[in-house]
Amino acid sequence: MGKGTFVTLIVFLLIGVIIGYSIAPRKGFVGGEYPEDSEWRFSSIRVVGSTTVLPIANACAIAFMSKYPTVSITVEGGGSGRGYRELIDGLCDIACASRKPKQEEIEFASQKGVKLTLHKIALDAIVIIVHKSLGHISLTLKQVGEIFAGKYSKWSEVDSSLPDKTIVIFTREAGSGTRDTFEHFFMKPWSLEVSDGAHEVSSNAEMRESVRTTPYSIGYIGFGYLTEDVYPVNLATDEDSPYIEPTRESIYSGEYPVVRYLYMVTNGWPASGSLVDRFIDFVKSDEGQSIVEQCGFLALPGIEAGNSDSTPNIELTAETYPPKIDCEKLAVLTGRSVLQ
Repeated sequence: MGKGTFVTLIVFLLIGVIIGYSIAPRKGFVGGEYPEDSEWRFSSIRVVGSTTVLPIANACAIAFMSKYPTVSITVEGGGSGRGYRELIDGLCDIACASRKPKQEEIEFASQKGVKLTLHKIALDAIVIIVHKSLGHISLTLKQVGEIFAGKYSKWSEVDSSLPDKTIVIFTREAGSGTRDTFEHFFMKPWSLEVSDGAHEVSSNAEMRESVRTTPYSIGYIGFGYLTEDVYPVNLATDEDSPYIEPTRESIYSGEYPVVRYLYMVTNGWPASGSLVDRFIDFVKSDEGQSIVEQCGFLALPGIEAGNSDSTPNIELTAETYPPKIDCEKLAVLTGRSVLQ
């Protein structure tokens, strides 16, 4: 074989190797196959935080562990504030949050050398709910704020067409991301504070149950917790704006005025190939987003990146969404429990 022929052969072999590498499935990415001997397959992580995100995190953890039985993922609630605190203190691997971190949390993280990195996992909305004794009602954001501030004692004072009955107010506990978001939209623009007479509850589920069983009461929950047991309130940004019902269409289009993202939060970007990296990839995959929908929340509108909280504005297709499932009972159905 001549020298020129030999060099040509080597070049073709190198080109073949490069092409083969470029078209081979990339291991460790969503939709790819993970290596059987990956260290993350024998790892464990702890996920803590928002009770709004809790059913999503729980259901995704169960589904992920069903695919990879040697993995261990424990999920706990406690609120967005707890999630941020424990992530900053190094007590958990992923924090679940229904809000962005507060300035004091960012400063605390900086002092600890922690970089809070937010990963959008779902779309949600704050829904004002009332007991069925009030029927279907419409309120402006300011009216809602004034009700929760205790400026009205009876419903007839809000609107003469409403019952002449005492208003019962339910709110969330301090540290709740849902409460922080509620106050951001309904209280702070008018320098209002929640009345001392409001009854505090510790979760979306408890809020819904409290309103369901208490005549003439009002409260608020994440859209994913809305059921037929209570009535949602149609909202308007002001008296000159249309009143919008909280629906998938109005939330996706941005017409509904109180929309937010839900997050999983990590200390910096997860190490490539780690269990944290794999799990968040799974939550944002088609399978994970299907679970988000089945838990009653809204899948991300396309591929979302970065930490922006801008309201999405996309057109809904005539897609049939999967039926809502009780994610709290998923552990029983699958024979696995991750809640602590």
